[in-house]
Order: sequence, then C-alpha cells, then structure tokens
Amino acid sequence: MPSETEKSTSAPSDELDDARVDESDQEKSDGIALPSHVAGSGSLDRLVDTARDYARAAASDNTLKAYAKDWAHFARWCRVRGVEPLPPSPEMIGLYLADLASGSGPSPSQSTFGPQSASRPLSVSTIDRRLSGLAWNYAQRGFTLDRKNRHIATVLAGIKRKHARPQVQKEAILAEDILAMVASLPFDLRGLRDRAILLLGYAGGLRRSEIVSLDVHKDDTPDSGGWIEIFDKGALLTLNAKTGWREVEIGRGSKDQTCPVHALEQWLHFAKIDFGPIFVGTSRDG
Repeated sequence: MPSETEKSTSAPSDELDDARVDESDQEKSDGIALPSHVAGSGSLDRLVDTARDYARAAASDNTLKAYAKDWAHFARWCRVRGVEPLPPSPEMIGLYLADLASGSGPSPSQSTFGPQSASRPLSVSTIDRRLSGLAWNYAQRGFTLDRKNRHIATVLAGIKRKHARPQVQKEAILAEDILAMVASLPFDLRGLRDRAILLLGYAGGLRRSEIVSLDVHKDDTPDSGGWIEIFDKGALLTLNAKTGWREVEIGRGSKDQTCPVHALEQWLHFAKIDFGPIFVGTSRDG
C-alpha cells in the first residue's frame, strides 16, 4: 500500500513527468529533417533549421501551448487507464471524447490512489479544440488521425447534438455607441489610452489581439503583431493577421474629439511612447 506521502504527491509528480515527456516529444517531433539517404552539409543543415523555424511559425505560440496541454492531458488520461497514446486508436479517442463531455470518469489530474471524483464536463467547443490538438500532435509524431472514423465522428456528432448550445448573435456596436463610450472617458493618461484604443479599433475594424500587439515601429519587439505610420492625412497600420500581413488605412476625422489618429497622437505624446508596444498599462496615478 502506498504511504500518505506517496498518495498526496503522486499526481503532481505524474504531471511533471507528463510535462517533461511532452517537451521531449516536441523536440523530437519537429518532423523537418534531411532524407536518410542524403548526406548533411553546412548549407543543407542551415536550410533544415530555417524550414523548422517556418514550420513553428505555422501556428501561434498560444495555439502551440494549447496543443501541448491537450496532448499532456490525453497522455495522462491514457496512462491512468492503462493504455498507450501511441499509435492513435480511434476507439480510445472516441471514449476520451465521451469522457470529456460527460465528466463521468475520474479526472486525469488526480492520483491513481484513493477515492476518485468525477471530472467537470467540458463544452463542445473545448472538446472540438482538444480533438484538433490531438490531430496536430499525432501529425507531428508521424501519425494520421482520421477524424472521420466512425468511432470518433459519430461520438462527436452525438456530443454536439446533445450538448451544443445555440450560438448567441452579438449586437453590433454602432458609431453612436462608440461616441458615447469616448465621451465618458476622462482626460488623464488612462482615458487618453482607452480613447485611442476605442477609436482606432472601431475605425480599422481591428481585433483586440491586433490592437494590443501594435508597436510604434517595425521590428521594435520580437513578437510584434504590426506597427503604425502616421501621416498628414491619416495613419497606415501594418498588421500580422491570421491570414498573413495586411495593411489598414485610417483617415483623420473632421473633429479632434472623435478622430482616431488625433487620439493616438495624444496618447503617444503624453505617455512619452516612442519605441516598443503602443498600448501599455498605466498606474493609478498615471
């Protein structure tokens, strides 16, 4: 019988082991290498490194982190139940999806010793994301996960039919709504920043992630999502969007109070920002 100390520490230890194994697997699963029959050389090895960099850039850092967690969770789930995650088994993945949806089984984060409590059921969107994460991880390890296999597809279809919630259509924000928001802001540093964010985001139709990742100049920061150039007639935003780089032109407004370019200039001037991220946090006293 395991001691009380072993009981209390087995789960965290297993989670650490999962993390280490996952990191090791990730290092081995770049999938980009020279063919076995081709001898390496300095130029070819450099091209392999370049190709690996491009392969890593195929998904965002947040997506890769989420996929790594998905794999660690599934690997732990398999080990608790005495099965191996490799090679892919559509039957076991179907059972895994059913467990995620129902919350009927013990949580994989718990110790294998002692009483087990049911895990929390996950939403359909999270389950779908978990499945995408598994498919990506299997591909990096040289396997193909057939999501159309009946053991996976029919279970997922049933989960969506039984648990999916109808999508709530958000009401679009109109120009008068933005003006009302801007009018409520004070003229301290935080107010100047929020005014620039609202007006710039609305005028350019920008995502939140695009707004917060803007830099003053090109290549100011390694993880820059874009930069902005200000001209007499307006501003040009160069953005690293999901589908690649794109440019957004924003003209000056007829009134300074509602002009996105003027609001941006005011924020940059009074916040004394001339390098790096455009929008940063402010303290209570400015």
